[in-house]
Amino acid sequence: MSTSALSANYCTAIRGNGELAPTHWSALSKIVEHKGMPKTVSGGSSAAITMFLLDGLSRNKNLSQDLESKKIEQALLIKSFVPHMLYTYSEDANASGVMQFVGDVMGIGKKSGLIPKLKEALKIAKNVPMFFAILGEYGPLLNPEIAIGLKKNFSFYKQQISEGIKVFGGFDALSDKNIFYRTGIIDFKYLGVLFGRIADFYAGYADDRVNEKIKMFLEECRDVSVGKQWREILMTKPVCHKLFNDSLNAYYTNTVIEKQNLRGHSKMRQPTFKVVRAPKFPNKMIFEKVGSGLNSLPTTSLIVGKAVDRYTESLNNYAKLEAKNTGDFVVDYDTELKYGYWGSDEALEVVKLNLEDQFPNDLKSQKFSALHGGSWFEVIGTSPAEPGLSNLQRIADGSKLKKNNVLSKKYFYKKWFFMPTLNAIAWFGEDDDNSGVVPFREGMLSAGGWNDLHPTLVLKASGCEDILYLTRQDGESVFGQQIFIRLTGYTDKISFWKEISKNNRSGWRDLSAEEENSPWNRLYNLANPSSSFNISIKQASAVYCTDWNKYNMFDPAQIEPALADAWNAPVFVNDEDLADEYDFGYASKGKSKDNFPGCKPYLE
Repeated sequence: MSTSALSANYCTAIRGNGELAPTHWSALSKIVEHKGMPKTVSGGSSAAITMFLLDGLSRNKNLSQDLESKKIEQALLIKSFVPHMLYTYSEDANASGVMQFVGDVMGIGKKSGLIPKLKEALKIAKNVPMFFAILGEYGPLLNPEIAIGLKKNFSFYKQQISEGIKVFGGFDALSDKNIFYRTGIIDFKYLGVLFGRIADFYAGYADDRVNEKIKMFLEECRDVSVGKQWREILMTKPVCHKLFNDSLNAYYTNTVIEKQNLRGHSKMRQPTFKVVRAPKFPNKMIFEKVGSGLNSLPTTSLIVGKAVDRYTESLNNYAKLEAKNTGDFVVDYDTELKYGYWGSDEALEVVKLNLEDQFPNDLKSQKFSALHGGSWFEVIGTSPAEPGLSNLQRIADGSKLKKNNVLSKKYFYKKWFFMPTLNAIAWFGEDDDNSGVVPFREGMLSAGGWNDLHPTLVLKASGCEDILYLTRQDGESVFGQQIFIRLTGYTDKISFWKEISKNNRSGWRDLSAEEENSPWNRLYNLANPSSSFNISIKQASAVYCTDWNKYNMFDPAQIEPALADAWNAPVFVNDEDLADEYDFGYASKGKSKDNFPGCKPYLE
């Protein structure tokens, strides 16, 4: 097969990285500028959000018809993801305050009002009414399960919020004893609706006025953007900043409509009056079916079988006992843990059959479980909601989801049509599925998208022949490994599980027989050449190897260096026949002290 034919089938596996997701965007803008948009993508955790934005961009019908121009425009719009989110923090931004929290979750500085307001409420509020009065416009971001809990046991749930703030973004699976049970402070489903507004913007789903301004930005700045990061584009052509902000202002700004005044005597009344209307967002992308646009295979870990009822009972006891003597939550690895993937029905069937045929002995592939009929609403509400940010979550059933029920959901019940109560409305009806705003998938819970951070095998099984793996140097995620070991009850069988970060860049050798045979070793150990991790690296045609673990995105001073690192990362080619396809990687000299572990296939 020719190189050009292979290029038409290139796919991207994206490693989830929590709050470091903006580094995805910097790297992908380089990749797309050279290769165009991938045909298929896969990933979990924050990679699910990145895939969602890419899916939106792939649907935009307002871009150039010329393929070379189109890929440059798509790359430029990916470069604008970070400025888009930073825009919401600017003094002259017209976006509502809640939009700022989208940037917070993506690690672009803790600048929104939610966390400070929560801290103020924890310090001052004596009751639920006062608590929500202090939160103000940020109230809808708070997980409604927290609001329900505050009404039942105000002091305990205040303590849970305080604990949640302390661990927010920390991803500490070692010392966070309540990591599987503590109710997350953030409503990821509402957050998904906010992300949907951003995805709609890039999908071209906004009105003609907004799309015309985006077109003006692209026409003026497309050619100058080639080979440049965002800050370099603005240095070369400062007007690009104004043009892009003009499109955002048009999208987020209230509109003023002049209406004819028909009240009162014609000689006495003013002929017209003005009405201010809040922006009406399309709210389309968040409800699109996964795989209906860009072929996508997002993933999350699934708790199934008897473990679901066992967890529900343990969670109730956790609240009743106020987090005392609850113990860890443990599942049976063989029967109660699956790795779920969303996608189109056709794609999921192909992946399932080919995984069984191509990787019959691979442990990760044996865990594959298809999630049919899914929408992005359920993906964004679960895969990024990992332990520490959330407890185990019900999964919305996208095949039964009603868009209007989601968009019309109020935070509190109302009495007599207009008087709000302080009884928060939950997303799911635990006792009666019909009573919930959102139907959920029976017999399963999500534990977040840490499970497959090297999803090249599902891409290979889907038919991809040219696979680019976007990752960073280092072993498997320390957080993911420790979550897995705790969740599967191997803390007394993996002797070094607490110190697993010590040898993470080389992996662990000299294992006991029990450690050698453990699922952890067969899945995630970098030093095991037959682990799913190593098999996955080998299946990549090329590996885009950043060093994003070096950076703390919550420090504003580190945002630009992190983005620059991702833009300037080396690319390691496993398939020499495709070397010309990946000639855009930067030199690797001096960028790794130990030969880029996790980016190159393990050599015995």
